[in-house]
Amino acid sequence: MTIKTVALIGAGNMGSRMARCIKRAGFDLTVCDQDLTVLEAFKKEGASVTHDPRDCALADAIIVLVANDEQIVSVTCGTTGFIEAIPPERQPLVCMMSTTLPSTLKQIAAQLKNTRAHLIDAPVSGGLVKAEQGTLTIMMSGDEQDLNRAEPLMRSMGTEIFRCGALGAAEVIKVINNMLGIANIYLAAEAFELAAKYGVNIEQIAPILEVSSGRNFMSLDGAMTRQHYQAWARSQEAFFSLVNIVSKDLHLAKTLADEAKLELPLLNDLSRNVDATDQTVMKRWMLAAGQKIT
Repeated sequence: MTIKTVALIGAGNMGSRMARCIKRAGFDLTVCDQDLTVLEAFKKEGASVTHDPRDCALADAIIVLVANDEQIVSVTCGTTGFIEAIPPERQPLVCMMSTTLPSTLKQIAAQLKNTRAHLIDAPVSGGLVKAEQGTLTIMMSGDEQDLNRAEPLMRSMGTEIFRCGALGAAEVIKVINNMLGIANIYLAAEAFELAAKYGVNIEQIAPILEVSSGRNFMSLDGAMTRQHYQAWARSQEAFFSLVNIVSKDLHLAKTLADEAKLELPLLNDLSRNVDATDQTVMKRWMLAAGQKIT
């Protein structure tokens, strides 16, 4: 069944940008969020809005893009979750685009067994800039027919679409990606601050790193790197909101390691460092963005 109507639950920093890409692509969009300011903005842009996840149950595709596992369970299986509101004749495609654990997906899949709905996981990578551009990397896993059905919707938000296998595989890959990406973001900001002390700027160092052993997400394009840090550190609220998310992602990685009975000391050290993030780190990111610190 072709996807024409889309409900997106969780229009935060990433979700709001992805929702606008979906709308620009011509899908009939409903945005569900608890922030009335967000809902008012989307209403003015012509989208349907609601604060109740149950109102999303009639959509052809339901995207879940909330911050953590507690919220995921709440909007899907909770007392106001949309699963219980799915009519018997409907076959929505539930797209888990939040970063979560395979065990959480299994919990949701078990609840969906009493419906005709289908579930895939499709976490994303690329940050706010690529979310704005609709050029995200999207990792999908689940039944092949469901992935085929989801592909046009995913193409409205991303340009690099990967099929990763059985349900949950994409989430494992996303968590591993975030382990490496978060380490790069934090360490690159320190490296750029050190470089600046010796008169070397990001635009000079990035192209050299990109063709050397220091290559990473933050070396791809110097100007884009500044844009990333500017978006992440544009306000205290935005900065600490991101820190909470990346801290959560590292704890997911630690949970996967614990379940696999692996000891990963560098992951543990990185997680402790991120958990201790303070204003000093925000100022470092502001410097990397080219902002003046007063």
